[in-house]
Amino acid sequence: MVDERGSLAVWTALVMPAFILSIGLGVDLSGHAAAEQEARAVAQEAARAGGQYLVVVEGRARPDVVRAEQAANGYVAATSLSSTASAEPNGLITVSVTGEHSTRFLSMIGINTLPLSATGTAQVVSVIAGNEE
Repeated sequence: MVDERGSLAVWTALVMPAFILSIGLGVDLSGHAAAEQEARAVAQEAARAGGQYLVVVEGRARPDVVRAEQAANGYVAATSLSSTASAEPNGLITVSVTGEHSTRFLSMIGINTLPLSATGTAQVVSVIAGNEE
């Protein structure tokens, strides 16, 4: 008869690190997905915030380029993300944000952060007599 005492302990010792890493991978990647979604929301709201600063040019509302960019970057500055905002005279406001998501389990294998990036846009539109111009 073969003595199998201790075989479960060996099997557990071999399988447990892979199991923990696979669970950790799921936790860290789902956290990264949530952080990416939050970054997209911040970029979109920052673009909208920039769209609040307007000037009237030839009877049409257009973004005040300098103040719109300042407002968008100021909105993002309240978060842990970095931003680049641009406001075009044609009414398009674009905000790009970047950042990092700290990992919990992947740091065990040397991956301490995952990159974040997102872009949001807003368009300033003049409506005159019910018509967009």
